[in-house]
Amino acid sequence: MSVSDPALFTFVKLNVSDIDAATSFFEQAFGMTHADTVDTPTFREHMMSGKKGSATIVLFHWKDGRAIETGNGYGPVGMITRDLDGDLERALSAGAKQKGETVSFGPARIAFVLTPDGHEIEMMQMGERAAA
Repeated sequence: MSVSDPALFTFVKLNVSDIDAATSFFEQAFGMTHADTVDTPTFREHMMSGKKGSATIVLFHWKDGRAIETGNGYGPVGMITRDLDGDLERALSAGAKQKGETVSFGPARIAFVLTPDGHEIEMMQMGERAAA
């Protein structure tokens, strides 16, 4: 058995009810780009990429119209921001709903939003000690 480097983490996949609306949301809310599509008779995927070095979000849509059920066995998709207030406003304008209040945690400020499909996104701004 040969030894190789471990697998490289490169993407997160989110099931969505309307792939075109979800694509537009991630473009408007987070400045992501629709980089590629996989289209089969049963499902369609849109690969959404951010700036160089960031992971890809794959938006996955079943064509048979099955309901999306968001469970509690996962955590939020995490994003690092340099301008939490600006990015939060952009996400809300694109259709996100804020979950709770923006909080300070040590030197970080953190806000959570829900996408139109109910996926939780955590946005964190690191920096100087946040105001209490």
